Amino acid sequence: MELTKLGWNAELNQQFAPQHAKGLVPARVAVEDKHFFRVWTTDGELLAQVSGKCIHEARWSNSKLPKVGDWVAVKLVPNEEKAVIQAILPRRTQLSRKMTGHGATEQILATNIDTAFLVTAADMSFDTAVLEQMLVVAHESGARPVVVLNKIDLCEDLAGKLAAVTGVAGGASVLAACALTGRGVKKLSELIKPGHTAVFIGTSGVGKSSLINRLYGEDIQATVEVRTNDAKGRHTTSWREMIFLPQGGVVIDTPGMREFHIWIASEGSKQAFPEVEALSPRCHFRDCTHTKENKCAVLEALAAGTFPRERYDSFLKLQLEIRYLREAEKRAAWQDRKKSARGAHRACRQKD
Repeated sequence: MELTKLGWNAELNQQFAPQHAKGLVPARVAVEDKHFFRVWTTDGELLAQVSGKCIHEARWSNSKLPKVGDWVAVKLVPNEEKAVIQAILPRRTQLSRKMTGHGATEQILATNIDTAFLVTAADMSFDTAVLEQMLVVAHESGARPVVVLNKIDLCEDLAGKLAAVTGVAGGASVLAACALTGRGVKKLSELIKPGHTAVFIGTSGVGKSSLINRLYGEDIQATVEVRTNDAKGRHTTSWREMIFLPQGGVVIDTPGMREFHIWIASEGSKQAFPEVEALSPRCHFRDCTHTKENKCAVLEALAAGTFPRERYDSFLKLQLEIRYLREAEKRAAWQDRKKSARGAHRACRQKD
């Protein structure tokens, strides 16, 4: 396979020069399964493991291990369809969320992506609050977010659902689609250019895998029906996987998530709430928190009814979550420094 079909370009070629001098070859991670990976090189698909050095460097942070979408430098195993991952190239974009139930722990969903399709369903599971969380994560990643309202065949008030989605989408594009009938899938396909990478994220049962099957032209991803009484889905995709479309372009399918928690965000929160960003320069105080300050343009718009209360409440919830994550990250970093210092102290004692 030509590397350009996987997204390889002149910039990556330049970055890889030092690795090439060591006799390593470039590859892209297609499937991740703990310390085992499926990677693609110009010669095809290989089973790969991470070198001991990489594992050691990632002992305090799982995010330093290869993830789906990563470009890596591998050493080929002679006469076998195997390789050893020696290094990870710098990530151009990175889509992350906070891992559920693990404190302030980052979970990288995909890397080096151009477009993030945020899939929500126009059925009983419709939830704009989850969509707002996904938008923050997508904006923060550096990829282009596109909201996909799927299962429009199950919606009696499509105009109302589209209006609700558009109201929280900010500057992101919004597409209506139906994986079952194929409606809207052509527009979706036109956004995935040859050599580009797209990722599909969303809660369980919204139809990510069904949309990918439509894009591919046949059923390559397993799907199941959602429960009819509450529209709850089941996890049909159990790992992140890279899929190469026949018409060009790469898509990454991700497991459905029951909950979607943001990872630490800065620019992403601004882009997800452009109304607040537009009003902020008119606030009297530069460091206005938009909660209790006098002459706050956001609060004035809220009082005047030009800034919806629901959006304001979502904004406050987001800011609270970001503050919590930043404090938790500081505590985790302090714990890591303590562990590192204890390890260095033990090493010194052993030498003595």
